[in-house]
Amino acid sequence: MKTKQRASERKPPWLRTFVPKSSPLVVTVCEGCGLYIIQDRENVWESWDYGLVEGDDLTVAIILGRPVTRVTWLPSVGHPLLRSTFGSRGIMPDGQYLARHMCHLARISVKPFKPPKRERPPVKPWGWPRLSKQEIAEFKRIWDMPYSQLKHEKTPTNHGRPGR
Repeated sequence: MKTKQRASERKPPWLRTFVPKSSPLVVTVCEGCGLYIIQDRENVWESWDYGLVEGDDLTVAIILGRPVTRVTWLPSVGHPLLRSTFGSRGIMPDGQYLARHMCHLARISVKPFKPPKRERPPVKPWGWPRLSKQEIAEFKRIWDMPYSQLKHEKTPTNHGRPGR
């Protein structure tokens, strides 16, 4: 009878956000070494270490000859897609990658993945509106006016007719 491999480490909590149930990616335990890995089960099953490889870690992965896959985050879908890099030709210095899992070898990185923040359109800065001296004087005049007189004041909405 075959028993399931037990993990030899704690599962990082950020993996639940990185690989939700709707994703074609699966977080599982490697049968050989007992470490958590991410499996891409979309086409050919491939196993990747869960640490985010970028910056200096990317240089280390290239020097060690470890294959990497590019992480592309799709906010509309809510999970990442893994894209092949075709060796070192598809590697960009500003990209985020996962290193191929190789049993019993140390991970290149254990850095957690943080989804990119949503881009928001620029908003108008907070502050007072720019009013002319004439607009400010008119506001003060109406502000200081007694209510009984204000009811009979001509405005664009009541056209000077009382009771409206």
